[in-house]
Amino acid sequence: MIASAIALEPDLLIADEPTSALDVTVQAQVLKLLKELQAESGMGLVLITHDLGVVEKVADRVVVMQNGRIVEAGTATAIMTKPQHPYTRKLIDAMPGRHGFETPPSVAASAQLLLEVRNVSRVYGVLPGKVSEIGPNAVKAVDDASFVLNKGETLGIVGESGSGKSTLARMLLGLDKPTLGTIRFDGHDLNAMSAAQTFRVRRRMQFVFQDPTASLNPRMTVGQIVSEPWAIHADVLEKRLWRDRAIDLLERVGLKADQIDRHPHQFSGGQRQRIAIARALALQPDVIVCDEAVSALDVSVQAQVIDLLKTLRRDFGLSYIFIAHDLALIRDFATSTIVMYRGQIVEHGSTEALFRSPKHEYTQRLLKASDMRLEEAA
Repeated sequence: MIASAIALEPDLLIADEPTSALDVTVQAQVLKLLKELQAESGMGLVLITHDLGVVEKVADRVVVMQNGRIVEAGTATAIMTKPQHPYTRKLIDAMPGRHGFETPPSVAASAQLLLEVRNVSRVYGVLPGKVSEIGPNAVKAVDDASFVLNKGETLGIVGESGSGKSTLARMLLGLDKPTLGTIRFDGHDLNAMSAAQTFRVRRRMQFVFQDPTASLNPRMTVGQIVSEPWAIHADVLEKRLWRDRAIDLLERVGLKADQIDRHPHQFSGGQRQRIAIARALALQPDVIVCDEAVSALDVSVQAQVIDLLKTLRRDFGLSYIFIAHDLALIRDFATSTIVMYRGQIVEHGSTEALFRSPKHEYTQRLLKASDMRLEEAA
């Protein structure tokens, strides 16, 4: 897209969120490319973004907009260091990575093992269990991954696009079967379960997808969306109680009772993600997998959703697997972190230890690309 945009050597390039869905290493490459093109051709660059970290790295001057109006304008240095307008100060304060590390769960809670992954691989081009048939054309999306998840823990998974994060998440939820290895949930082997057992276990693990617009049925009302899990798992809640419970869940995630009969298109992106979280909570799960659940949201809404997830973790005793390419978010939310590279787990430990002293070269590269080394952030 960038190549096609610069093909005619424009005087002005307008880049609307060009890096919002990219991992930190690719984001750094794209931003560097844009600056190089600007220097070579002298073109003007208008960069539209919700990522203030990008603004800090690239912009000469900044315009801050709220509700269709420009509320503040100035040099990037002045805006980032001495913001004048309350909304600008709110945005900067909401930037992830500036609020210290998450406190790990108590020893008593962490002693309760929920999920155990041992030597799991997912190889495309070969049937599960057929190790001897792995040929040169087979693709290892996940390669020999092992880790555990304890009650009350938030496990962050980071890595560039194609590193195997989403494939691993799909296997944890039983949407994809591992070629090798075992996944045990609450002591039970997920791959050895019958269909009925799998159905019962699935209510205890829920998914919040990256794109709430695509994951919510546009023909259903919010009440129907939140109530759908109870229709599938009919023994959880009597139908006459659905509406009241749906209202309760919507209010828990910061929405209003009178919004229950609206459709998804009548909500903002942040509100739609809250609806998705309410749906994930309907069955009172033990684990929620969030796959890039806040990457498309602006920083203030992002901060609200992260605060909501933290509150729900405290109130419901939830555990999270939080997949993200934004290391600042991982720092703010995850108690422990896995780094994936080309399908393999190359580093795993407490989030604070990983940020303070990254061991693997790839982790060091990720942190450098996002300027998130502890010393720099301080």
